[in-house]
Amino acid sequence: MPDRTRRGLLCSLGSAAAVALAGCTSDDGADRDRSEPEGSEVPDRSERWVTATRTSATTLIPHRAVDEASADRLELVMDGAYAITADRELFPLWLNVESIDASTYEATLRDGLRWSDPYGRMTADDWVYYIRRIHQGRENWAGSRLAAAWAGVEVERTGELSFRITLPDPNAQFPYEPALRESWCLPRGLLEPYARERDREGLENDSDLTRLAYTGNLGPYTAERWDRGERFVAARNDGYYMRNVADLSPVWSEAPYFETYEYHVLASEQDRLQALRTASVTTTAVPPARIDQFRGNGSVSLYAVPQPTLTVLAYNQRANGWEPFRRAEVRRACSMAIDKQGVVEDVYDGFAEPVHTFQPPWSVWDGADLTAFSRQAAEEGEDAPTLLADALGDGYGYDGGRLLDGEGEPVTWTLVYVGEPGRTTALASFVVRELERLGVAIEPERVGYQRLLTEYLATEWQGTDDPPWGAGEYNAGPRERSPSATDWDLLCGVELNAYPLAPTSTDRFWLERGNMNFSGYVPDAELTALYAEARAATNGPERNERLDAVFGALNEEQPANFLVARRTPVGYRRGIVGPRETSNHGWDRQTWYAE
Repeated sequence: MPDRTRRGLLCSLGSAAAVALAGCTSDDGADRDRSEPEGSEVPDRSERWVTATRTSATTLIPHRAVDEASADRLELVMDGAYAITADRELFPLWLNVESIDASTYEATLRDGLRWSDPYGRMTADDWVYYIRRIHQGRENWAGSRLAAAWAGVEVERTGELSFRITLPDPNAQFPYEPALRESWCLPRGLLEPYARERDREGLENDSDLTRLAYTGNLGPYTAERWDRGERFVAARNDGYYMRNVADLSPVWSEAPYFETYEYHVLASEQDRLQALRTASVTTTAVPPARIDQFRGNGSVSLYAVPQPTLTVLAYNQRANGWEPFRRAEVRRACSMAIDKQGVVEDVYDGFAEPVHTFQPPWSVWDGADLTAFSRQAAEEGEDAPTLLADALGDGYGYDGGRLLDGEGEPVTWTLVYVGEPGRTTALASFVVRELERLGVAIEPERVGYQRLLTEYLATEWQGTDDPPWGAGEYNAGPRERSPSATDWDLLCGVELNAYPLAPTSTDRFWLERGNMNFSGYVPDAELTALYAEARAATNGPERNERLDAVFGALNEEQPANFLVARRTPVGYRRGIVGPRETSNHGWDRQTWYAE
């Protein structure tokens, strides 16, 4: 399915180079709704859907899929727990979740869900075992990306198809947060031999797991072929469980509507766009600068959908980054040096909006009333180089426009960015030009997405003793002793999920022990308490007050420079019914079809 489809908010990390394929402004600017077949009729099936993308999956192991490309492939063969509709309502897929109170939730599985042989029915026992042994496994032996979300949670089987979730603290927004909504499941029979011994290597090499040979009737497609770095092919699942669910729109009764669904990895942007022009692919991203080439093209429909992710400039506050980045006043001065409106116009050709805190403009907590640390603020009387010099204090100073450190040496920052020539290179070039106004020498380094994950974002504890905590590979412990494998100071080209429907989930980036706090940020504000109070709030006004405080603090402390929220231009072959221009684009992608 197109990137960031049903789950909309699924993965923590996205790449601004390998953008998510989630919609774009139509040729005439209209926001087109899908057309339902008349009466009880269902659409005809088509031969194949092909998505051209730049990025390959990194893993097909559900609890390890932190990147969008991997999640996209998995979503073809496993629906997951439930979706959130365009109206922000829960839509049961595998299960329905109901609140008993703000701390207790009951999940009930649909009858008729089946794993592939020999694993039998999906039951509550599978879910309880998976949560306890994978997400809550000792020392996170399986490397679950959701381990932090399940910490302290109790799960118990209450029936063959039901289980209860008891949270350590009240959380009225739990169903919208990642823990359950982003958790797939695995058969207990597959896991048991490895979970007993905490054998991560054995599990990750299990042939049923790596071939997705266990997915039964649990998704619209069945995996057929995965050529790493090239192609992923799935075939229509004739036993798909959703076709037997009563009281749904008739369009679900024969879903999905393509005999095969494929991802083709094409490294060249030109190759992807040419494939769209010739209708050899169904969809691909269209860079904003290339939109005019497709306007008026009768064979291509264009959409622009607001994204839940933000383009950020990350500051490395770990031991292998520039030490002054640990101070909020230094980060503020650096953030002020970059003209966000310039990023919108020069890099994204208007398909983006400036942001003021860690939320997109369409979020309730967008921070529109907060001070924007940008060139606009600087032009109102504050000069970024002067503020930076004041923030750095004694030992630093300017000589002939160059910033010198305490040893009298010019300050140099390494800027790492990910992507191919084009959009991300343009962003990196823009950032370099802006930051050079601070009198700092910038050394840009372009890397591939996989290398970025493993060498720059992943961290490793370097002490001889046990770390005070281990929040996962992206935050292995305190910043002084858990750097990344390769040194860096600034990083751009990665997008972070702002979770606009579940904003308390952003704590994974901004708490000292958050499992996605790869930059090593330690907040000055009492963010742990504010996040906890927001989760516990049972009424909207109280929750809003706490979240306003969270996002106000993030604006003030600038743990990263929150630059823009993009609207992703995407082209579809004419006649595809289903894409919308909404923030939760694609939640029902199983029912999309070709007229």
